[in-house]
Amino acid sequence: MANKEKELRQLSKLQAEAARKKPLHYIGFAMVVLTIIYIVDEITSNMNAAMQPYVLFDLFNITSRNVNSPEYTSAFNVVAPIQVFSNLLLIITPFYKALSDKYGRKLFLMLNTIGMGLGMCIVMTAQNVVWYILGMLFMMFFTPNDMQVLYIMETAPKEKRATYSFIAKGIALVSVSLIGVFSRMFLKETVPSSWRMVYLIPVVSALVIGFLSYFFMRETPVFVEQRIGYLSLTDEEREQKKKDDKANGTSEEGGVFKAIRFIFTNRQLRWILIAGFIFFATTFYTSYYATVLEGAMSTDMVATALVIYPFFNGLVTILSGFFSDKLGRKKVCLILGGLTIVGLLAFVLSCRLGFGPIAAGIAYGCSIGGLWSMSDTLILTMPAESTPSGMRSSVMGTISVLIGAGMFLGQALFIVCQNFLPMDVLFMIICLPFMVLSLVILLVKVKETKDADLDNITADTYR
Repeated sequence: MANKEKELRQLSKLQAEAARKKPLHYIGFAMVVLTIIYIVDEITSNMNAAMQPYVLFDLFNITSRNVNSPEYTSAFNVVAPIQVFSNLLLIITPFYKALSDKYGRKLFLMLNTIGMGLGMCIVMTAQNVVWYILGMLFMMFFTPNDMQVLYIMETAPKEKRATYSFIAKGIALVSVSLIGVFSRMFLKETVPSSWRMVYLIPVVSALVIGFLSYFFMRETPVFVEQRIGYLSLTDEEREQKKKDDKANGTSEEGGVFKAIRFIFTNRQLRWILIAGFIFFATTFYTSYYATVLEGAMSTDMVATALVIYPFFNGLVTILSGFFSDKLGRKKVCLILGGLTIVGLLAFVLSCRLGFGPIAAGIAYGCSIGGLWSMSDTLILTMPAESTPSGMRSSVMGTISVLIGAGMFLGQALFIVCQNFLPMDVLFMIICLPFMVLSLVILLVKVKETKDADLDNITADTYR
């Protein structure tokens, strides 16, 4: 009875939300807010990798500031395995993300943004390794949820869905250059603890925009329509719907376990999962690029590379959004995958042959631009365009964790092998074959989704 009353209150609230007239130019305003949140997300995701050498120098009292020293290797071998096993925390995230299918996107947009800010704050104030790991766990829990991506996809016009998503992401990725700017402002080679100030402005920005988003953003129209439709059903109609779903072997209602069953029984999502799992085994190099840079050039030169690479990362991302809507998801993934491979090779050669921070920054930016744009297509865009509205958030959260197991595999293999081979050599030995295999599976087994109508996708659309 109490549950029924809660549902009636939610139904009344959503009906009032649907009846409210949106302000003029609301989509433009929403895109600005979501882009700022995207910036917070990308800075949070990149901050630890960029600052890792300096954090280890400080917390482990390494005076040589040499990433090739035995002291640094020892410190790395303490932190890196914990980082790998902390990925198990991602098992919880689909249960958390699935709640937005029931309670709405707006609440979780705020919680994710504030959570990222708090995670960076914990890292910034860490005085020991345990506190530092705790902050990283906090950040790792909130950054994969990408609620702003779901918000954009359920708010933007259908024909501009990928364009809006990739423009927002491109701007956010260019803004990652602020890490390099803050590094040049605050990071001092003679002051081991100066890395903490690099976190200050991102922490404050995340907390402020997180609180403001709850008061200025409207609930997404797709969620409002879907949830009203479900809450308006009688108990008999819901029971009949469950029977129909069971007869079809799938369910269009959210939930982690239902999402897992749907992913593995749906041919389209199953092959997306396999391609994504293999591709994500290569993403580990994005966590250790700063160590490779620090081993090849001075701290000031590293900061220059940190300023340059986000611009090329963002450029590739924005272009991929335009071409994704025009050429289709699969063709763009082939282009992006090829760019990732070429960029990674060029980055390693730039560091090895001393081409300098500009060449290294351009190469790395193009490589990760292709890497993450293709990754977003595999774990966000294509699953969202292959899943019914009622379980879209659940599937996106669940498939991101299942694909994340590939990241766990790649990182574990890398951490073991880095004791015997240089990091940059391992980048090529592990990454290149996996990238090629993922592209082949995607092109042969996965269907195109660019013209999908999110409002009318059913469990049988991609049978």
